[in-house]
Amino acid sequence: MDSEASMNVLMLYPQFPEETFWNTARSVRLHWGRRAIMPPLGLLTIAAYLPKDFSVRLVDRNVAEETEHDWEWADVVFLSLMLAQREDYRRCVAEARRRGKPIAVGGPFTHALPEAAADADWVCYGEAETIMDDLVGDLRAGRRGRRYHGGANTDMETVRIPRYELLADLNDYATMDVQFSRGCPFRCEFCDIIEIYGRVPRTKTPRQITAELSTLKRLGFRGYIFMVDDNFIGNRRKAKTMLDELAEWNRAEKYPFRYYTEASINLADDEELLERMSAAGFFHVFIGIETPDPRLLKAAQKMQNVPGDPLKKLARIRARGIHVTAGFIVGFDGEDAGVFETQRRFIQASGIGVAMIGLLQAIPHTQLERRLKAEGRLLEPIELGGISTIEGINFIPQGALTKREYLRRYAALVRDVYSPEAYFARSLPALLSLNAKIPLAALRRNARDILKVLAKEIYYFGVADAALRRGFWKTFLTLTWNNPAALEAFAFDSSVFDHLRRHAAYIDRELSRYLADPAPGDVLDETIAEAPAPIAAA
Repeated sequence: MDSEASMNVLMLYPQFPEETFWNTARSVRLHWGRRAIMPPLGLLTIAAYLPKDFSVRLVDRNVAEETEHDWEWADVVFLSLMLAQREDYRRCVAEARRRGKPIAVGGPFTHALPEAAADADWVCYGEAETIMDDLVGDLRAGRRGRRYHGGANTDMETVRIPRYELLADLNDYATMDVQFSRGCPFRCEFCDIIEIYGRVPRTKTPRQITAELSTLKRLGFRGYIFMVDDNFIGNRRKAKTMLDELAEWNRAEKYPFRYYTEASINLADDEELLERMSAAGFFHVFIGIETPDPRLLKAAQKMQNVPGDPLKKLARIRARGIHVTAGFIVGFDGEDAGVFETQRRFIQASGIGVAMIGLLQAIPHTQLERRLKAEGRLLEPIELGGISTIEGINFIPQGALTKREYLRRYAALVRDVYSPEAYFARSLPALLSLNAKIPLAALRRNARDILKVLAKEIYYFGVADAALRRGFWKTFLTLTWNNPAALEAFAFDSSVFDHLRRHAAYIDRELSRYLADPAPGDVLDETIAEAPAPIAAA
């Protein structure tokens, strides 16, 4: 192939399995009138590094499938994905092979399962910005069988604006994703973020962020902006500086967007940071709480969650007008038989409507996986299609519960927590305490969209669904009368809850089926005794 050959690049983003935790497409379509939650930021970013003589088409298979004409047009296929998308990734690879199209693949998937991507022609590990010149050179020259290790050292102040214009319609999505930083300073044992992106948070400049937002505004996007950082407050000083400039940009542009992000719970310890987030238009934050038990947090090396009372911290965040959703995990070493009831009670007391509960999984190439493998406790992978809930507890537990008991009681926990009665009972007090502050200009711009969502939810929850009707109307009317500014958070939560309660039914059904006919070789009825506590010296 000529060294200056141009190419037609077909970028494919695989589908998330329909029934899994990650696929909220049904609720997004039903309540928000959009086709997917957010676009593939990795592919959009990498597209900005391709030469001008390369033609690029991007197809998000969660929105629409590629056509036969797309396949005929393509010289090479780019794929980027997470673990949850690997089933559809296989379909994409098979279609590309059938047509003789070479494949380049990257994303978190290649870090977690490098062997599953081994037959691709070009495989990218880590951050791709620093290896794009080498990849492009090999593409032009037709040199296949190449591997690229981008590491975790991209200078974020040089990252280019993603090519959002490649999306057929930005308003197919409820959210646009913008990245301010990469990396997280903490050491959580189960997390693969620090393995891929490192523990030194690197950030873009405030001007880069406002330039990306200006691009989205110019392209006509209406909706929310998700700051998809590994931990938005990993570098608090730079986050505060960015928030100040973002607040000024919002005012100058008449508040085109509202924002949400992910952060650690020590956010609650910095009043100045909370105030700046509120002033910059952040209405929501996702926090990895995992467990209220400090003993288990220490064992998992999630030390940032140990100090203080988590319920008081949640109250401080809400007092600044920021709504909270959160993640919880069961399966840590040393849990006793009461762990499920402890989690259920804490979740109800927390007021967190969207409480995302998962089984602990030893993700490939994490500290947890390495430790369990060294201890002889890691189980062989089991191919079970898209049900990621079974992939949790992919090890022999240490403590009071077997894997069988974890699977059975996990299904009962999500069934209880995602019941309408439990959801509305815990949500209402928290929403009433939410001191939401929405500038009048932002309210004028966004009110119509929120009212459309609420109108749909009034029908689907308040009229059509008898199981939700009573709790929905009580919560909706109480908020309308006492704290109407919290209706935005309520609308957001209710659409996600609609997905979670359906997912809970799926979990219950699939885990019952699996326990009745488990995969050969799975270890369901063994535990490892806890090591005795060391005896203090006299």
